[in-house]
Parts: sequence; C-alpha cells; structure tokens
Amino acid sequence: MIGIVTGASSGIGAEFCRALDSKGLECIWLIARRADRLEEISQSLHTPCRVITADLSTPEGIRTVTRAVEDEHPDISFLINCAGFGRFGKTWEVPSEDTSSMISVNVSALVEITRACIPFMRGGSSIIEVCSASAYMPLPELNVYSATKAFVRSFCEALRIELKGTGISVLEVSPGWVETDFIQLSVSGERVPEKVFKHTVTREAVVAQAMDNLRKGRRRSVCGSYNRLQVFVCRHLPSIAMRVWNASLR
Repeated sequence: MIGIVTGASSGIGAEFCRALDSKGLECIWLIARRADRLEEISQSLHTPCRVITADLSTPEGIRTVTRAVEDEHPDISFLINCAGFGRFGKTWEVPSEDTSSMISVNVSALVEITRACIPFMRGGSSIIEVCSASAYMPLPELNVYSATKAFVRSFCEALRIELKGTGISVLEVSPGWVETDFIQLSVSGERVPEKVFKHTVTREAVVAQAMDNLRKGRRRSVCGSYNRLQVFVCRHLPSIAMRVWNASLR
C-alpha cells in the first residue's frame, strides 16, 4: 500500500507526508518540482519514499505522474493533492502564463491524477483534495484562483457521489490563509494589504484537523473558527462576505 502526495516539497503537502509517515505504508510517492526539497522530506521520514520530480503546470509534468501510476498499478491507500498555485491581481493584469499555470496545477493536474489513481484504490482508501475557503465565493483580484477552487469543490461533491458504494472516501480540505510560502508567492510584487492575511492558521493545524475529519468520515475540513465562519457566511450571506472581502483589499 502506498500514499501519493502532490505539492510534497513544502507547506501543507510536506506536512501531509509527515502525517502519512505513521500509517504503515510501504512507500510514499513525493511529487513536486523541486527535487532537492523532495529529497530533504524523504530523508526526514521513516517510511520509504519515491521522489517524482514533475512540474504540474505542464502537460508533460502531469503525464509523468499519470504514466507512473498507470504503468506500475500501485495499491493506493491515500491520494493527497496539495499542489496549488495562486496569484493576486486584476484578471487582465495577471500574466497569461500565471493564469495558465493556475488552471493547470489547480484543475488539470488534480483531475488527471485523481482519474489515474482511482482504478488502483479499493475500499478503505482515501482521496484528499486540498481546496480553499475561496471556493465559496468569487474573489475580485484573486479571481482565477478562487474560480479554480470552486471547480475543485464541485469536483469533490460529484466525485463523492460517483464513488458511493466503493468504500473510497473523498475529503475536501478548505483552509483559509495558511502560514506557508504560498502567501508570498501569490502576492509576488502586488501591494496587498496585510489585513487580507490577518486570520492565518498553521499547516500543522490544517493537516491534523484534516486527518481527524477523515477518520470521522467527514466530507469537508475547514480549520479555524474564523475560517468556518467565513465559509458559513459565504454560503448563506454572500453579499456580506463580498463586502468584507472588498473592504480588506483597501
């Protein structure tokens, strides 16, 4: 039995690797762009690891992963898609290559890798898709990113129904801002007010809650009372949520 983690070189992905280290797996596949960081993570774990260097913003990188799965027919206990990319800015001002990368990493890679893995999963296996609180409301100046996460949310809901009766669970993990380098990368030169990132949570807390929610058979994991309130307001009082977001950008 193996676990597969995308975005494994840092942040939430690296933390999920640590969480899987105690699951008695035969191997954990670590997938990301940075081979050196993946090697560091693999050496810190007790479970044997396989490092797969792949840029999931490219079709070639996605095929590297799906081919490995389809060629080797592994017995997959955990699939955890953590790879993600975001960029602040007005839609027409964000570079075209960044927009394409967001869609490729957040949508195409997630769907293709999930599609490739499901035939090699059995009852008791788990799929964890890292989504976002931004999936619950269109976000001006984080438009494409929030749209990709809305896709992931919808994908999880329908996939869960498709897998009914198989014993394979699907957990959507939708944190707000997490204390990782994702924040710095998403801003990348944009002057975004610090109050946008006021209510952050730690990667350790996100992963601990996700694993607990997975054990309890929950459909969704949202870490932090503020973030749970945010998701509630976005779902039930979207006009208020939009005003709060717009105010945070000023």
